[in-house]
Amino acid sequence: MRHSLDAMPFLKWAAMILTALAVPCSPNSAIAWAYILTNAARVFTYVPQMLAVWRSSDGARSVSLLTWGSWVIANGTAVAYGALVVDDVFFTLIALLNLVCCAAVTAIGAQRRGLFRGV
Repeated sequence: MRHSLDAMPFLKWAAMILTALAVPCSPNSAIAWAYILTNAARVFTYVPQMLAVWRSSDGARSVSLLTWGSWVIANGTAVAYGALVVDDVFFTLIALLNLVCCAAVTAIGAQRRGLFRGV
């Protein structure tokens, strides 16, 4: 019988690394670790976007405030879900970091467009 990780090379790779690090590993824990690592790393990818929006000379017209604002709302619901439904501290913290970063990009874009002067 084939293990479910055999069909997913990334998860198999993550499971091998976690095994090498002596971290208890199951398909669920491999997915959990992949979620934590990729979403924690994602926080750093917001910085170039923030800088690009801040440096834009056209009011950041190429940035969709509707899209970034919807991500703020989505991450807000993820924070609530993590805290109230699954009661998972890591999930909640990652969602909170993503919420803050999406809100920062949205606020910087709105400020660059002159929609408000408070930021």
